[in-house]
Amino acid sequence: MKIAMIHDYQPNLGGTPEVVIRMARALKKSEHSCKLITHPESWTMERDKENIDLVYARMFKITFMQYIPHNSTKVAKIVSLYKRGHIDLCHAHYALPYGLAGYLAKQTCGIPYIVTLHGTDIHTLASMPSLKPVMRLCLENADAVTSVCEYLKGRATKKLDLHNPIALISNFIDIRRFRERPAPPALRKEFDIPRGHLIVTHVSNYASIKNTLIIPEIAQLVLQRHPNTVFLMVGEHLAETGYDLENLKKKVSEFGLDGHFRFVGRRRDTPRILNLSEMSLLTSLNEGSPLAALESLAAGVPVVSSRVGGIPEFLKHGVNGFLVEKQRIEKYAHCISTLIEHPDLRRKLAKNGVELIHRVYREDIVIPQYLKLYESVLERAREKRGSPSTQEVRNQAV
Repeated sequence: MKIAMIHDYQPNLGGTPEVVIRMARALKKSEHSCKLITHPESWTMERDKENIDLVYARMFKITFMQYIPHNSTKVAKIVSLYKRGHIDLCHAHYALPYGLAGYLAKQTCGIPYIVTLHGTDIHTLASMPSLKPVMRLCLENADAVTSVCEYLKGRATKKLDLHNPIALISNFIDIRRFRERPAPPALRKEFDIPRGHLIVTHVSNYASIKNTLIIPEIAQLVLQRHPNTVFLMVGEHLAETGYDLENLKKKVSEFGLDGHFRFVGRRRDTPRILNLSEMSLLTSLNEGSPLAALESLAAGVPVVSSRVGGIPEFLKHGVNGFLVEKQRIEKYAHCISTLIEHPDLRRKLAKNGVELIHRVYREDIVIPQYLKLYESVLERAREKRGSPSTQEVRNQAV
């Protein structure tokens, strides 16, 4: 099969870009062709170009417009690749804007398309009345729609009044990257974390929905009981608005907590950092199925998280982590303190988390589900044409 993925890869902006890249690599390992249709400005990490077949949809400036939107050039690129027989199907990640590109490409040349719902497209964009008709158009005309969790599936169906079925295919983990092993001492030295200090790690893009501005207040309560605790803040942001990293740093300073926080920016060694950590902290106001939490469980790190979105589908209170009603600062602090004070409980929750990932969320379990869906969509497309005359359809396409 020859698949085109539609997404703009910006590694600072959350877990979905990482999922897309891992899907592309997994498909290639399965001896299928996979092209990632993106635009050059979005690809900011040269090393990630390895083993990825990138197709750039460039934005062009013209005299009477500032530029032609990149979604339009993505559609043109999809149509061109389909007509030349380089792709059979396109897979859009997020209903908007990438599902719209899939819809327009299908209308232009007949290529089937799939949309995967990841989070922001449903829990945020689907709440905007002006966008609902467009999102519904994209999803109702898709040849298949998938969701990474039941929460998004149900919310999309209700919010957008969808009648077509939505398949549940979860996010996944390459467990080879998350083998439990001691973190190298050099890493603790690099972050200037004294021996004997326990580490609470947060990984995100610091978007406002991540609700990171409450973390200093949580830390203040924790440190009253456990002063030898460090909060390790991983990640950075690209956008100038709607992101809280700089405000978070200011708040940490205002609270006098600079000595207990480490802001380490974007990292490519998340598994090593998690091996250094006693627990992970998520404070989001809403989520789909966050990769940061799944990766923590895979690394044997219990998670303290807000009880929002799709998180309770895999994070069970007292089993592999703790769930807290959002904004309950004292509850976050209590759960963190409980894990600090009870190392046996940490180990028990960690063991349960690893077992869950290996049982449900392994790459070799999830990728075959996508392959089966691709095959089903392509088979239905052939049946609609009445014969496997794919090239004839392409030759007639605009």
